[in-house]
Amino acid sequence: MSQKLYNQLIASHQGLGVGTMRDVILPAILGKETDEMLYWIGKDLARVYPVATTEDLIHLTNQLDFGRLALRKKSNTSQVWRLSGVIVKERIQRNEEETSFGLECGFLAQEIEFQLGTVAEAKIFDRHRDYVEILIQNDPQNSADNERSEMVTFINIDRPDSEEEKPKKEGRHSLLKLKRKEKK
Repeated sequence: MSQKLYNQLIASHQGLGVGTMRDVILPAILGKETDEMLYWIGKDLARVYPVATTEDLIHLTNQLDFGRLALRKKSNTSQVWRLSGVIVKERIQRNEEETSFGLECGFLAQEIEFQLGTVAEAKIFDRHRDYVEILIQNDPQNSADNERSEMVTFINIDRPDSEEEKPKKEGRHSLLKLKRKEKK
């Protein structure tokens, strides 16, 4: 398994370092509690980088290399988000049902809680070979009145203005290609 895992991670868009930390070290430390602990770590991460809008949330999720985020359905009490992209697909293919998306679920739950001002919880709603759908449920009657929600200051997301300045997330060496283009 070690050679196979090494080969998969070294060739992945996630990279050996991040892939090892995320899918080897953290599960080894957290054991059976991996999903639950990563959920709360995700909520804490959202408290570090709170964003005010859906668009900002989509951009930040991409910047954090969690994957490509898209809002699929929305009602007063729930939202369904699709998390996809090369990194998500590679993680699912590498670990299949064992792949934890607890970090992403906690992160999204807390961000939506900040944006709506109501308590929100998230879970994997549907799992596919190349994406997951995350269900976020909130209770409009149950306000998120904890201390951290009251003191939140939303951050401003850095977005490149032109398409040429945006690194393409699909290519692992896209920044290298961009630098080569600049030299020409």
